[in-house]
Amino acid sequence: MMAVMLTFWKKKRRLIRTIGAAILATGAVLHNCATAEEMQKLQELTVQAPLSAPFTLQLQGPDHTQRLTPSGKPYILHLWATWCGPCRLELPKLSHFIQAHPDLPIVPVAVESGAPERVSAFTQRLSLQGLPIWVGEQSAIQSALSHLKDTGLPMTVLVDSQGRIRAVSDGGIAWDSPDSQQSLQQLLREAK
Repeated sequence: MMAVMLTFWKKKRRLIRTIGAAILATGAVLHNCATAEEMQKLQELTVQAPLSAPFTLQLQGPDHTQRLTPSGKPYILHLWATWCGPCRLELPKLSHFIQAHPDLPIVPVAVESGAPERVSAFTQRLSLQGLPIWVGEQSAIQSALSHLKDTGLPMTVLVDSQGRIRAVSDGGIAWDSPDSQQSLQQLLREAK
């Protein structure tokens, strides 16, 4: 009788743990969900006084490395991760935008996502043709963004011609908005 009771309680505890884990997993998935309404339009970004000192980043690609340094030209730094739910929703739109506007300086950088080959395999699985593959060094990115509060992914950062952060969007961007190209060009002009 005692053995039957002990077996019953073990099974009940295991069931409670399984249900608890399922509830936590569901909560994590729902927390990472973004809708189109939550996506910010580029025109909503405003260029501010410099939010950081000039910074440089060492980026790794599948075939070579690149160093982002102050170059006299502003650019958009877009941070994302393979494990980020909202990033997965935004990346197809960003990829399409980059393909449609190759002249606009947008640098997408995967963070905390593994080696460039792993990131490349991820983008191939999602059919993200034309999305440049760059992986950023986590410590350097954290250092560059250390003064910003409550940052998350995806994150779009406007970097001015002197390598300083001038605007930040913490969350998805509506890259498919009809006025995205003009808004981005205006932001880049203001950040010179």
